[in-house]
Amino acid sequence: MNREAKQTLELDWSDKHQAYNFDDHCGRHSNMSPDTQHHPGSAAVQDQVCNHSSWTKFTQDNLIKAMQEEQATYSLRLLVERVLQDTTEDLRVQCSNVDRAFSQRCAELIEAKTQLEMKRVKVLEQIGDQERNIVALQQAIDNKEAPLRVAQSRLYLRSLRPNMELCRDEPQLSLEGEVRQIDATVTSLQQQLSEARGSLSRLEESRLALEKDISCKTHSLFIERDKCLTQRRRYPTNFTLSGY
Repeated sequence: MNREAKQTLELDWSDKHQAYNFDDHCGRHSNMSPDTQHHPGSAAVQDQVCNHSSWTKFTQDNLIKAMQEEQATYSLRLLVERVLQDTTEDLRVQCSNVDRAFSQRCAELIEAKTQLEMKRVKVLEQIGDQERNIVALQQAIDNKEAPLRVAQSRLYLRSLRPNMELCRDEPQLSLEGEVRQIDATVTSLQQQLSEARGSLSRLEESRLALEKDISCKTHSLFIERDKCLTQRRRYPTNFTLSGY
């Protein structure tokens, strides 16, 4: 519509410019002008032209139409500027909300990663304690091997006693009690060793799970902080968001 009003004004201006040149040329004619000549039918053309009031109205209408389009354009530009400003403010508010969400998420990941690392340290300490406990239990079992061999060897030799000498005297009873006690102790130690090995296995599984979780948290933190937040530092400025 602006282009249409512009074209109308330019056409009207062009017509007026030509008319001005003709009138200016006419104003320079005099009885002494050498370039005048007879045009017998020229007076009849005057019946076809508009009158002065319609000429004035035509020009005023063109100017009013152009001014109306100018005002409409100005109002539209104000509306667009206001929409762009509101949109820019909304985008900046949303950008701030997203940045805060990213910062909070990074803080949560760092806290979770720290807690997992602290727990892993405790698990590693427990693994070390359990490994030392297993070594001690195995050593205790090994230490019972020699006394058991001695007691069993004594029992075997005493079983070779002849005739009435093969009696269940006090030494015999003591040796049998000693073997039973050593067997019970070894059985108990083996049970504790089995439980310790099971506990160590579970601790190792817990350590692997913690390390996997720590690795996952580290990777997530790398994506959130080093990738996403780095990209968001290049977020468009208000001037760019406004469309300029």
